[in-house]
Amino acid sequence: MFVVGLSVLLGAACRKEAPPAPWDAEEARRGRSLFQRGMSARDTPLVGLLGPERIELSGSVAACARCHTPSGRGSQEGGVDVPDIRPEALRHPRPRASVDVEDRSRPAYGRDTLLRAITEGLSASGRPLGTTMPRYVLGWAEREELLAYLEKLGETPDPGITPTTLTVGAALPLEGRLGEAGQDVAQVLRAAFEEVNAEGGIFRRRLELVVEDDSAPHGPAPAPGGPDATTRLLERGVLALVGNPREGSPPSDALLRREGIPLVLPIAIGEQAAGSDSPIFFLYPEEPTQARLVVQHLAREEEHLLRHHALAVVRTEDAAGLAWARAAREEARRRELPAPVEVPSRDGTAEPGALQRLRQTPPPAILYAGPPAGLKALLETLESWKLETRVYAPARLAEPSAVTGGPLPVFFVYPPGVNAREEHLRAFAAFLERHQLRPRHVAFQLGAYAASRVLVEALRRSGADVTRADLMLRLEELRDFETGVTPPVTFGVNRRVGVQGAQLVRLDAVSGRLEAASAWIPLSP
Repeated sequence: MFVVGLSVLLGAACRKEAPPAPWDAEEARRGRSLFQRGMSARDTPLVGLLGPERIELSGSVAACARCHTPSGRGSQEGGVDVPDIRPEALRHPRPRASVDVEDRSRPAYGRDTLLRAITEGLSASGRPLGTTMPRYVLGWAEREELLAYLEKLGETPDPGITPTTLTVGAALPLEGRLGEAGQDVAQVLRAAFEEVNAEGGIFRRRLELVVEDDSAPHGPAPAPGGPDATTRLLERGVLALVGNPREGSPPSDALLRREGIPLVLPIAIGEQAAGSDSPIFFLYPEEPTQARLVVQHLAREEEHLLRHHALAVVRTEDAAGLAWARAAREEARRRELPAPVEVPSRDGTAEPGALQRLRQTPPPAILYAGPPAGLKALLETLESWKLETRVYAPARLAEPSAVTGGPLPVFFVYPPGVNAREEHLRAFAAFLERHQLRPRHVAFQLGAYAASRVLVEALRRSGADVTRADLMLRLEELRDFETGVTPPVTFGVNRRVGVQGAQLVRLDAVSGRLEAASAWIPLSP
């Protein structure tokens, strides 16, 4: 949204330009963040004032790339022609006027007149730019950084892009507890890219995958003080990251955010974290969000009961258990329900005294967060008391060792859903067979396949002049995209989780099959 009004560039220069300063590559790198993300290198938002009312735009909404595109080529934004602001366009005068009064003649832009256009809304000829062009509030450092970036805008491709290849990276555990799963992810990603390349690639560029071992803490630790796998991939020069299995938020997330590097559909294990403008695009809601969904579902189904009887949360004292309980508590408060009764557990086994209190006043339902053994112990205790309290737990606990096979209703929150995907899953099985891959760690393999499909679609929509920032914009524009193995995926400017909802399922303790126990449950904001 940076210089929409440059389409009105008019007349002759009004003052003598200052001699250009030597180009500074480091300043340009910092200016890239302003242009692409609407954030300075010091994590302060870019601010623009729009129209006579001086409506304030801030952060990503004010980013220049929003209207001018990440390459600076211009676009059509809300029926307005947004001009090309690359150096080759601005450095040449426009000698004659067109029929459109918004496109009058103007001299070439120089450093001072370009800065004036950005901050004061005046063209190279001194005429006012259109009202759709914000007037930006820039400090001295931000001015120098943005001008340095604009001086070379569009001249250098982003890392990972050559005339013949697009290189993306994956930080995968290749050893230790998750080593086999990481190897399966790499095989699925490579097989998916092979099929794309066999059909001509992405605008005649081959997709290439580079992998760095991210085994620690599941395997051998990296050298003390050494960069993690994600950082090593960025040092090698990749366009984007795809399909990383990850637990929590590694320190390298700050680097992804600062540089605007997309991470497409990481396979989240446990709690995840991403802001609304994060470059990390998740597939499914994290477990605390699933706790919110359970409370929403129960409130819709049995609001009268829940207004008079509090839910219970049995949880461990670790970060995952506390986050699960906090989400349930906050959702209950939002819906003006009694605060859930929290039952701490040690190593997944609930304290007997606290459980006895639940026996005296049985809750309508229990939300459980802990290890599989703790869930089984809870179910055995409730069954011995002949209570019929329903129990809800994350889908990662849906394994035969976690259930008793008894009569007590236990439901798992399963974001992928189990309905109406049999045909697609058969197609995925055929994909594995074509590439001689075994269905070993199926959840990871499905996640990797979905990640490859989303990345390829966003790259195709980005066109031949792809950049990291443009890839980010194309991801934000995905609506109801069918990966073939998941519910439809939708992202947005302030939405970084593609599937907003889940299905409740039950586990057949004998066959190990998941069976639908509810219709699809959309997650309310």
